[in-house]
Amino acid sequence: MTIVWSYGGGTQTAAIAVLIHQGKLPVPDVAVIADTKREIQSTWDYLDEVIQPLLNDVGVTVQVASHDFATVDLYAHNGDMLVPAYTTSQGSGKLPTYCSNEWKKHVVRRWLRQNDINDCDVWLGISTDEVERMKPSGLKWYRHVYPLIEIVPTSRVACATIVTNYGLPAPPKSRCWMCPNQSPLMWSDMRKEWPREFQKAVAFEKEIQADDPELWLHRATIPLVDAVDLTDRQPSLFDGCDSGYCFV
Repeated sequence: MTIVWSYGGGTQTAAIAVLIHQGKLPVPDVAVIADTKREIQSTWDYLDEVIQPLLNDVGVTVQVASHDFATVDLYAHNGDMLVPAYTTSQGSGKLPTYCSNEWKKHVVRRWLRQNDINDCDVWLGISTDEVERMKPSGLKWYRHVYPLIEIVPTSRVACATIVTNYGLPAPPKSRCWMCPNQSPLMWSDMRKEWPREFQKAVAFEKEIQADDPELWLHRATIPLVDAVDLTDRQPSLFDGCDSGYCFV
């Protein structure tokens, strides 16, 4: 049986890395992150500059499951949009989140199969304050394990403390740069801190609106370049993709 760490890239992920380095969690056999081709660059920078050097001490290298393992991109085979964009069609609402399954969960599973891993416990970075997100995988060969709940019970706040007390910088929130689940504050911060990726999100919104002009990335359902100034100063409920699978 193989221990697989589904690397998400945020606070819980960094805490897991520290706990492995401290010997409080076992060293996983495999660590893997799904490359959606849209992950914000700060996630990759933090992995390369902070986490991977730490993991080198215990002989772990975070592998990348290419987006080539996805069988669909923006649209499902039936034509449904996979990204949970906001819509003003027939009132207002939000499309279902399908991208997480197609770009992350299924990609990691296919990558594992290709690498002859057919019996594994898969670590997901969900902490004790998120127990409602614990779900069985439904597969005999691929079993979900929650190390921050089942092995070293830890809250998200405690995860942040574990990371900073170990002398590491606080990790950025992992997410795709065009993810509609971002808060107004996160959109504003992206425009200031990562303007190139913000402009890619603006272009992406125009791309999906070419097919459906009533789709929006910002919850205000107005153009992203205008809505980004409608910031709130409340903490975001969106904590990134630490499970490796966003909101799955």
